[in-house]
Amino acid sequence: MSNLRRVFILLSILIVCLTGCSGHIECNSVQTQANEPSTDGFKGYVVDRKVDSILVVDPAYKDNSANGGDDRYYPAKWFSNAPDPQIGAYVEIWTDGGPENEPYPGQARAETITVSCPVNPEGAHLSEADAIRGGLYSSDGEKVRIPVIEDVQFDQDSGMWTIRMRDAMSTTEKQNEIEVKVEDIGLVEQQE
Repeated sequence: MSNLRRVFILLSILIVCLTGCSGHIECNSVQTQANEPSTDGFKGYVVDRKVDSILVVDPAYKDNSANGGDDRYYPAKWFSNAPDPQIGAYVEIWTDGGPENEPYPGQARAETITVSCPVNPEGAHLSEADAIRGGLYSSDGEKVRIPVIEDVQFDQDSGMWTIRMRDAMSTTEKQNEIEVKVEDIGLVEQQE
C-alpha cells in the first residue's frame, strides 16, 4: 500500500473519529463478543451498509440440524432507517414492530439502535471496529458474501489484529472460515 494511500486512510478515519456519532445513537459498554440472544433486541456486528440500511449478523449461531436445516445458522438482517452505525460496530437494534421480510437475510425497520463503545486494547491505535472494517475491506474479506465475525484479537507484540470470520452463505462444512490479519498502523476508511 502506498504511503499516500495510508495517509489518506488515516486522515479520513481520524476525521470520522473526531466528529463522533450523531446524537440519536448512544454508545454503551455492551460486551462486544457473542452473547446470549436478547429477548428485546437483535444483536450483532454491522458488516455492510447501503444508504440508510445496515446488515447486522449475530455471531451466536443456531443449530437447526435437528429440523433438517444447517448446523450453523447465523441470524442476519438488513435494517432500514439506520444511517449512523459504521461497519465493524457491535449493535443492538429494536424494530418498530412492523412486518419483517423473511428471505435470508431478513429485513426490518430499525426504531432504536444502541452501539457498543469502541474497544481499544492496550497498545492498539485502531479500535476493534476499525480492525473489523479493515478485515472486511481486505481482499480476503471482500470474498465473503455475508460475513460472520467470530473473533477479534490484537497482538501487541506484532502490532497485528486477527479477525476470524465465516461466510454465513457458504454450504461447506466449515462455512469457509477465514482468518484476516490487519496491521495496526492507521485507521481504515469507512466506505459508503
